[in-house]
Amino acid sequence: MIILFNIILLNYGLAIGADTEDFENVLKKGDSCLVAENYSCAIQFYRRIDNDSTEFQSETQRLEFYLNYSNALFITGEYPNSLVSYEKLKTIAIQNQNKFYEGKASSGIAHSLWRMTDNVEAIEEILSAMAIFEQLGETAHLIEAANILAGIYVSIEKYVDAREIYQKMLDEAIQSNDSFSIATNYEYLGIVDYYEGAYKSAINYYKKSLAINEKGDNSFRLSINLGNLAEAKMELGEYQEALDLLHQAINLQERHQYKSVLIYSYYTIGKIHTRIQSYDSGLYYYERSLQMMDATSETRDRQDVYRLIAENYAKKGAFKKAYEFHRLHSAEKDSLTASERTRELEEIKTRYEVENKIKENEYLVLQNSEKQKELYAQQELIQLHYTIGILIVMFLVLLLFLAIKLYSVRQTLINANNSKDKLFGIIAHDLKGPIGNIETILSLAQTEKDESRKTEYFEFLNKSIQNLSALTNQLLSWRFSHKGDFNFKMEKVAIKEISDRTIDLFDYQLAEKNIRIINTIKDNLYVSADKNALLTIFRNVISNAVKFTSKGGEIKLEAAQKSSWIEIKIQDNGDGMPKSVIQKVLDGKHIVSSSGTDNEKGSGLGFSIVLQFIKKLKGNMDIHSDEGKGTTVMIKLKKIT
Repeated sequence: MIILFNIILLNYGLAIGADTEDFENVLKKGDSCLVAENYSCAIQFYRRIDNDSTEFQSETQRLEFYLNYSNALFITGEYPNSLVSYEKLKTIAIQNQNKFYEGKASSGIAHSLWRMTDNVEAIEEILSAMAIFEQLGETAHLIEAANILAGIYVSIEKYVDAREIYQKMLDEAIQSNDSFSIATNYEYLGIVDYYEGAYKSAINYYKKSLAINEKGDNSFRLSINLGNLAEAKMELGEYQEALDLLHQAINLQERHQYKSVLIYSYYTIGKIHTRIQSYDSGLYYYERSLQMMDATSETRDRQDVYRLIAENYAKKGAFKKAYEFHRLHSAEKDSLTASERTRELEEIKTRYEVENKIKENEYLVLQNSEKQKELYAQQELIQLHYTIGILIVMFLVLLLFLAIKLYSVRQTLINANNSKDKLFGIIAHDLKGPIGNIETILSLAQTEKDESRKTEYFEFLNKSIQNLSALTNQLLSWRFSHKGDFNFKMEKVAIKEISDRTIDLFDYQLAEKNIRIINTIKDNLYVSADKNALLTIFRNVISNAVKFTSKGGEIKLEAAQKSSWIEIKIQDNGDGMPKSVIQKVLDGKHIVSSSGTDNEKGSGLGFSIVLQFIKKLKGNMDIHSDEGKGTTVMIKLKKIT
């Protein structure tokens, strides 16, 4: 409602024109838009005041106006314009000998220059701002300025310096109970952890910041929180959660025209799409990121986006396009005089440290003390190394022998652990359905008043418990070989028996979804297989068919002799599978499970187990599917008479 009000207000203001509307009304509308975080609306009104060279009632009012105007320009990513406006604010502040607004102007100038990749001048301005705020005792504004300095250090990969500043400013914010600065510095510490690869630690900091910003209802900071959290989730491979967070962030950023932040959100979502092989979507978001760079003059990450586009095209097989963007990346990278800028930054940093003699002396004393401790520790370590070296020589032959034995045992343990994990996965996957059935039936029986219907529920329940007991005994009967792998017992197995036993497990789901199942497998067809493995294969394939077949659908089981093989077909008329998913299944890759036609959940584990077991039985599997029409799973196993 606030945004709608401001849009109406903007249209009304533009319609009546500057000549018929007085200064105070225009300023009031601009300020209302700013409070509502509708920065584009605020800029429209503020720009009219700036262009008209209006007489302000006081110099304080003029200073506050240019600070608000400059901040709105910066937040929307108009960095060249925000730089000009902040410089105008600084000139007015100096003329009026107002140190506070001079400090705010220098801070804004530094931030704008940094965004436009001019780190050298940015540091000079931010050091000036920090000196002013320290002199005035303005803790909150000193924290804000120091965080800009630390941000510049992050951009040139000086993470230790950046972390030291952020941590110190966090302590200051906690001491002064400044919740906004506390949230901001949690966010920045998370960013340092992210760049150092500590993604879980980064997520913890981002969540702390997010909790505070949600209470404060700050859309700008909130959108940044969501974007940073998504980026860390992406690095941990949690792609769907990362996409959800990014879409939330982009909705806020597009609504409020946070152009500079959209640069990072767009190319991050592009990276995720590239990683999940959705290449066209990735290119779309990379292009949008480049458009935002053009709109804001923030080009620091252009070379990275060119590199990401080149990688995207290469993965698609479009190598000509990949080469073109690789050349653009190289040209952009070569244009940066990184070494010269780093040298200048170090000179400025040294000048700043010289101007702060007391802090420098304290640091040097502490540093010398730490070095003395380190030297003493190194001397002790050297002596310890000599002692250990003698012991190593004495036991080298023994250790070599033990290492060989240990390697053999380790391989067995790795195999056993992998098999254990696989067994737990099978148990969790296969027991989830029957247990869910029992839970659902019990819930329905408790609320059912019709005695005949309740009797029917208890019959289903009795059968489900029997099936669950049999399934549990079967799963717990797995044996492992001396190498730690599944120990298959190959025997003559009747396919008809296996299929009937499996269908019985799904009586309730079939009845609930009114699915007709037709089993045409004959009694005289036998294969050489492990019975437990074959039951697991049938369970998973039929479970998948039931899951993706709509109510009133049909599932058909057939088997036929083919020379030395038995070919088994399990066919449904459900939703079908995309070709890309089929290829992943047949390649043995893990797939992200999707919900069934009745919103059934899955783990994505089923087909992976099926493929592994079929290969171990020396068979093969193929899948044919038409999206919207159904899927046929074909399994070939060795025939036995």
